[in-house]
Amino acid sequence: MRRLTVIATPLLLAATVIAAELPNPIIPDAGDTNPPRRTLGRVFQKLKAGEEVGIAYFGGSITAAAGWRVKTFKWFKDTFPKATVREINAAIGGTGSDLGAFRCGAEVIAHRPDLVFVEFNINDGSPTNDFRKATMEGIVRQLWSSPTKPEIVFVYTTSRDLNCKRDSHPAVAKHYNIPDIDLQPPLVEALKRPDLPKPTEKQLADPKLNWKAVGQVFMGDSVHPNDLGHTIYCDTIVAYLKTQIDAKPLPAPKLPKPLVSGEFGTAKLVAPGAAKLEGDWEVLPANEKSGFVNRYKGGVINARKAGDALAFEFEGTAAGLFLNVQKDGGKFEWTIDDGKDEPADANHGGPKGRKHGKVDTAPGRYYPRYNYATLACGLAPGKHTLKIKVLEERDATSTGNRLLIGYFMVAGAR
Repeated sequence: MRRLTVIATPLLLAATVIAAELPNPIIPDAGDTNPPRRTLGRVFQKLKAGEEVGIAYFGGSITAAAGWRVKTFKWFKDTFPKATVREINAAIGGTGSDLGAFRCGAEVIAHRPDLVFVEFNINDGSPTNDFRKATMEGIVRQLWSSPTKPEIVFVYTTSRDLNCKRDSHPAVAKHYNIPDIDLQPPLVEALKRPDLPKPTEKQLADPKLNWKAVGQVFMGDSVHPNDLGHTIYCDTIVAYLKTQIDAKPLPAPKLPKPLVSGEFGTAKLVAPGAAKLEGDWEVLPANEKSGFVNRYKGGVINARKAGDALAFEFEGTAAGLFLNVQKDGGKFEWTIDDGKDEPADANHGGPKGRKHGKVDTAPGRYYPRYNYATLACGLAPGKHTLKIKVLEERDATSTGNRLLIGYFMVAGAR
């Protein structure tokens, strides 16, 4: 396996200039050279020709932050000033590739991307299981079935312990010959620098920080990079991008057989108006000016009290809810069809064959936000009925029994 090393640029952190160059970031070769991983030649061909290019950033809060996403997008614009470069920011904090698979069509493909960075490794929990492989390859299969058939790069961020595993996502990258960039080795290498910033007294007293963790100098908490961390992330990604500027454009990708499953290759979001409501529900229109519901383009439904219920009929093999955690969020129970689970599959890692359960939408120790619940997958193909009922019981952190649903999530339709 080859490894490519490149020189990065000097770094300015706050008011402290680190004069020496950053260590040579390690850009991991994504796998065997036979067959090679796909190049980004098609993307750079359009950039060099001054054409319009859509670049999507698809991930969690590390991507949503004004960090490596903003920095790398600036590099594209500065390096190719004659091109019209569009940013597609499709990142939502605290979300993984399972919700990502359902969001992909409406929030990425609809914006006609030419290049998609996919960053879900941290929020996926760095697992080794079929569920995470299936949701990641669902994203790939959707993107490569779309009109633009964009090039894809998997990006693996890390935590302050600098020991995150990479298993499920690289397996998908290798199967589809997708380049992937591991941002953990460059941080490990950067620890050798003698001029890294020292923590201030305020930082040492900050309960969010753990200075016994080897990589805390690069982080603002346990996983979110500070400016130093984001800059190293950016420099590492840009170093890879520079190797692709003159890469030969490849033919548009063709889909091989699935690695695990094509179940999430048909994942989609369904507006809540498709449900039959029972009880005291609010039916609210879409509101693009509201940061609390502006992602829900088909409006929302919001249960007001315990006992409110709904039924939603769908065709497919997987279902879930794109919903909100809110200060008065309640608990609900759900069933699909007869409510009797299929035999468990310990190796799957996801809700395969599940047909009943409970979900809590209270804020807990966090805050009101977008959230989701992947309820079931691996169901028998065909039509199913999801039923939901809001419960009397609620978490101590909640002030009510509300349930706000922005979309139903459905996958596996033929």
